Amino acid sequence: MASSSPVAHPSSWADTALPLGLELRPHGYIITASLVVLVTSVAFKLAKRDNSIPFVDPPTWLRPRPLARMDFLKTGMSVLDKAKSAVADKPFRVLSENGDLTVLPPRFAHSIRNEDDLNFGAFIKADFHYGIAGFEPFGFVDHDSQILQNVVRKQLTKYLNTVTEPLPLETAFAANHIFGESPEWRSVPAKDAILDLVARLSSRVFLGDELCRNEAWLRVTKDYTVISFMAAMKLTFVPRPLRPLVHWFLPDCRLVRQHLAQARALINGVIEQRRAAKREAAAKGGEAPSYNDAIEWAEMECKGQAYDAAVFQLTLSFAAIHTTTDLLAQTMLFLANQPELITPLREEVVQLLKAEGWRKTALYNMKLMDSALKETQRMKPNSMFQMRRLATKDITLDEGITIRRGERVVVDASAMKDPKIHGEDVDTYDIYRFRRMREEPSKMHKAQLVTTSPEHLAFGHGQHACPGRFFASNEVKVALCHLLLKYDWKLAPGNTADPFVVGVARQINPKTVIMFRRRKEELDVDSLDFAVEGGERE
Repeated sequence: MASSSPVAHPSSWADTALPLGLELRPHGYIITASLVVLVTSVAFKLAKRDNSIPFVDPPTWLRPRPLARMDFLKTGMSVLDKAKSAVADKPFRVLSENGDLTVLPPRFAHSIRNEDDLNFGAFIKADFHYGIAGFEPFGFVDHDSQILQNVVRKQLTKYLNTVTEPLPLETAFAANHIFGESPEWRSVPAKDAILDLVARLSSRVFLGDELCRNEAWLRVTKDYTVISFMAAMKLTFVPRPLRPLVHWFLPDCRLVRQHLAQARALINGVIEQRRAAKREAAAKGGEAPSYNDAIEWAEMECKGQAYDAAVFQLTLSFAAIHTTTDLLAQTMLFLANQPELITPLREEVVQLLKAEGWRKTALYNMKLMDSALKETQRMKPNSMFQMRRLATKDITLDEGITIRRGERVVVDASAMKDPKIHGEDVDTYDIYRFRRMREEPSKMHKAQLVTTSPEHLAFGHGQHACPGRFFASNEVKVALCHLLLKYDWKLAPGNTADPFVVGVARQINPKTVIMFRRRKEELDVDSLDFAVEGGERE
């Protein structure tokens, strides 16, 4: 989630003393009002809480809630370890940087997976200040029209092969643009480079030819998520009733609004041009122009209802581009840390593409690559808290656990590194782990990258599992084919593949530098055709 433009990383303010930084110096009446609201709110929540669930590392008079929440940014993993030692395999509560959470053990993932009264969209709205100007994309996840869900399920996933078709050529262009043709070793911040690559590939599918190489749009789509996450985190330390006022004075919130305005100007211009072309064709009795991208799909799914196209596109961006970047970049870092692992992956790619070209069966049969990607997710989940949900009514879960309306629930993702499930070498990056599992008939399905389970929550689980994971799998595999065949990779001296930990989030370190050089590929992947098969639309 970085770019060439000067945007702060979410970790850059974690060590500061004040949650709002030095940009905001509220007057005494704002501080007083904040304290009154905070005390009243905490008292009300404590009165409602199910006290049978232990609270681990709670705030104290000497360590009040605001300080405890900031501490969690530094101590989140140790608090999680402390909790699991204290309560074993039972639910517990913690005070995270975003407020109170009930943390459920991994076994609860299956029982809550389709629970209608535990809502993912409501969780996102609450954490990212839906209703405050600039944060509209975070509400589109739970929009009544279901445009986003319909576009992903009915278009992006249903016509996956057709959607994937332009990716090989766009990857060839983007890889050459970013990494070049030099046979000499060069270096680049890994996260920046991979974010640029993924933004270009995703924008080709989401926005078509008009904007996928538009540098202004690429800057907006890359930067909006970083800026909005920063702004949301700072704003969360302001009592909720005061946020509609305070956000106008926060520089980060001002940047969020500016980026949304830029996105609207770019997207709305393209949409109006397309609508005008269709009107002109209709007036002349000709065939209307057709497009195979998310702009067109949203126009189809809105069914004539008004919607904010820029908000829709930015929602796609933070839901797809940045999570895909995390997976691809971390995989590249693991492989660059152990370059000997690249050889068997190259051999698999050459064998399958030479035999089948860019057919969907070739991507599906890249079982070692699929295993390596799933192993990346297992080794570095983007957070140890998965399946984020907000209770829309009082609910009783298995084992008599009561969750009150408005409370937030997450599932502990520690099963992904449980030696009882994955073997004693859980701290070793083993690209063969899930390929071996795939050879067992009873585990064949569970071992695939796109399959979710309580033991592997990288894509969530149940009705709110990531619906775009099938496209993301194809996108990352196409990108890896180009990157591994065309370039040699290694970590720059002094760098590691270790993530940067903030709270319980495990992010790619934005300072990690990767080295690369152009090599002679065993197969000219740029010349291969992509076949549209199996009844998909042309």
